[in-house]
Amino acid sequence: MATTSQPPPDDPKAGAAPEEVPKVSPLVPLIVAASLFMEGLDTSIVNTALPRMADTFHVTAPQMSSAITAYLLALAVFIPVSGWIADRFGARKVYCTAIACFTFGSMMSGFASSINMLIFARIIQGFGGAMMTPVGRLILARSFPKDQLMRAMTFYMMPANLGPTIGPILGGAITAAFGWQWNFFINLPFGVLGIALALRYIPDARLPATSRFDWWGYLILAAGLAAAQLSLENLAQPEIKGVTQTFLVLAAISFLVAYGIHAARTPSPVLDFRLFRQRVFGVSIGFGNLLRLGTFPVSFLVALLLQVGFSLGPFETGVLFAFFTIGAVTMRANIANLARMFGLRRVLITCSLITAAVTVGFVFFTKDTPHWFIAMYLFCFGVLRNAQHQSVYALSYAEVTTEDMSKSTTITALMQRGAQSIGVGLAASLLAIFSGVGGPMGPEPFRPVFLVLAAITAVTAIGFAQLKPDDGWQVSGYKPKT
Repeated sequence: MATTSQPPPDDPKAGAAPEEVPKVSPLVPLIVAASLFMEGLDTSIVNTALPRMADTFHVTAPQMSSAITAYLLALAVFIPVSGWIADRFGARKVYCTAIACFTFGSMMSGFASSINMLIFARIIQGFGGAMMTPVGRLILARSFPKDQLMRAMTFYMMPANLGPTIGPILGGAITAAFGWQWNFFINLPFGVLGIALALRYIPDARLPATSRFDWWGYLILAAGLAAAQLSLENLAQPEIKGVTQTFLVLAAISFLVAYGIHAARTPSPVLDFRLFRQRVFGVSIGFGNLLRLGTFPVSFLVALLLQVGFSLGPFETGVLFAFFTIGAVTMRANIANLARMFGLRRVLITCSLITAAVTVGFVFFTKDTPHWFIAMYLFCFGVLRNAQHQSVYALSYAEVTTEDMSKSTTITALMQRGAQSIGVGLAASLLAIFSGVGGPMGPEPFRPVFLVLAAITAVTAIGFAQLKPDDGWQVSGYKPKT
């Protein structure tokens, strides 16, 4: 594997010296993958266990989306501080602390006796995940040169995808045999193992000097994100009064606008929007997260459709849903080659249009649809969604300097989790609206929601068309023909 990236012939940086990266243990990607394995296992298990959890807490299936959005919201709120903390206190200390918080939140989730207790426990999990995943990615970004970054991500994401792959099957079997609580308890041994490996192999690197953290900006931003997510989530709660909803919407707008003004006047804001002056970074974050908003909730909807709409059991749903993540793993092994052959621009535009069409196809699923066809369809959707998400993530690092790595990682992780959280909340709210208060939850209410998500996904192709053919060559290695 080459150690330096080769710029196009006409690139002005052709003679620049390669970026020096400190040597690290080859086990570091696997250690980072262990945390993503734990997080992916947890997320996929929760999806298949939602109907049983709803029965335990005496709520509707759409209302159980709060168990997902509470975790994603906590990620969005705490991610902005993760990069600064890693720079200030050292990546290894922060990473181990994050795994410990995530593991403790998992244990509390298993002991939850009400949906409010579950939401609180999921927030603790989210605090750990907010540090664990972006700091792990930051460790990788600082450990490999840019021309090896995409393959390094593929290497560490292969075992990380094992969690989502076995999660649906394992979660369905555990839910049916022992109860949904044990789906959370299973994270405990993985957490202990992850901490032990991180203490042994991850270097405790930190920047020699860190800027003062923008605490005021962080508090303003966190309040705005929380109000925005709560206002969206409350659409699925018929008991919430209109006055409360209006207050949350106005609060979200006010806080987010206030943060925009604050960031423009602050030398080192918690989210440095000046990075968006880089055209490639702006496209990857803006349209990449609009893409996540449209594609991420599909797995949440399909898991509910199979169980609530088609009356399948959690184990059957888990077996079918495993093909989705098998498709994702298959694509992770090949996305670097596709990006090098066709370029990130062509991959993103093509996959956006095809994924939108495939999302529309879920509208035509019925109880009589053969299970083998559902499995193959989910496999294809997993291939397409992973090709997009992996390409967008790599593109966001293409033009970022080493000094801005932590800032870009913070923005990327925050926007990614925010888009996922808003997407799930939007899908749950639309599902509640189309099913009506107390209405039946057959397959009919799911169909218009799939159409809305497909439209959002198709729009992103317009944004990716703004890219130039050679954009992202630093991470893809693509050289357009002249």
